[in-house]
Amino acid sequence: MPEQTTLAPNGGTSLADLLDRIVDRGAVVTGDVIIQLAGIDLIRLDLRLLLIGIESANHLGGGRGDE
Repeated sequence: MPEQTTLAPNGGTSLADLLDRIVDRGAVVTGDVIIQLAGIDLIRLDLRLLLIGIESANHLGGGRGDE
C-alpha cells in the first residue's frame, strides 16, 4: 500500500516544497459532487485526479517514455 502523507495547516511547508513533493512522489485528489432536487439525487460524480511528474510516472510504471 502506498505511503499516505497529510500536511498539517501552518506546518511550515512552503509552496515550493509542496510542488516538489507532488512532482516527485505524486498526489491523488478525490471528491464527490451530488446534484439533488427535492432530496432526490439526480447526478452523482465521483472524481479522482492523479498529479505526478512524467519522469516519476515512467519510473513507477516501468514505461520507457521518450529517451
